[in-house]
Amino acid sequence: MIVVFNGPYFEAMNFRNLLENEGIAVFVQNEYMSSVEPWVVTSGGLNPVKLQVDESDFEQAESIIKNYLDGNITLETEI
Repeated sequence: MIVVFNGPYFEAMNFRNLLENEGIAVFVQNEYMSSVEPWVVTSGGLNPVKLQVDESDFEQAESIIKNYLDGNITLETEI
């Protein structure tokens, strides 16, 4: 497993949803502790959640995250 993202809980969950929608299995490290005591997980509680993916999915996952950060992918809500 390779870390593809470190960040705050809510941002990590957005990326997790994006990746899982593309069929990429995601392991979330520190999911619960980041909400309860983030300063225990990382120094100062900064970027406590880590998303990890399989090595074979790393390039695709990295591309999806980069495209989202560049504004090429948006989160859309269906009503």
